[in-house]
Amino acid sequence: MTNLDEHLNQYLREQIALEEHLFKGIQDQIAGIDGIEFADAKDLLIKTNQVLEKHFTALNEILDVLDRGTADSVTKAAASNGGGFADPLQQRIEKIRISRIVRDDYSALSLIAISNTLLHATALALRSQEVAKLALQHLENLTPLVLRMGELVPDVVTRELRFHSPTIDLSVAKLALQNAQMAWKKAA
Repeated sequence: MTNLDEHLNQYLREQIALEEHLFKGIQDQIAGIDGIEFADAKDLLIKTNQVLEKHFTALNEILDVLDRGTADSVTKAAASNGGGFADPLQQRIEKIRISRIVRDDYSALSLIAISNTLLHATALALRSQEVAKLALQHLENLTPLVLRMGELVPDVVTRELRFHSPTIDLSVAKLALQNAQMAWKKAA
């Protein structure tokens, strides 16, 4: 194995660790969300978890092939620290704040998405078409989830606030989303 091959494999291991970290965190979150009030958020987390599980499996399979099936490839991936992003996803508080869960998962998915971009560019540069194709496919799978989480935040936070004050106007969620979307459009 060349130094460049090891470079690609290291990026694969890091990607595996990031996706595994969020995958496990979301499993705990799903178990902690009860009721129908936040069914939309729970459904999105379930879908995200399914996508991450498929990604994790595919990434491990390709790493095994690249490592020529060495026994320590999966172990190396699992031993990684998950890229160093904070672990508020695991924190238990007396009352679950769905808005924080969605915010933190949005951040983690954004990190995973940019990491897929890094992996894709690395694989293209090193002429590893199989890895490049996989990383791009994973990025395409994640972007709608990131967008949906961003869209969901204003609605979820206003519903949470309504638990504390029935006078909260739920229609402000739509305005907040429109304002956020306009800010992104201005940047483009």
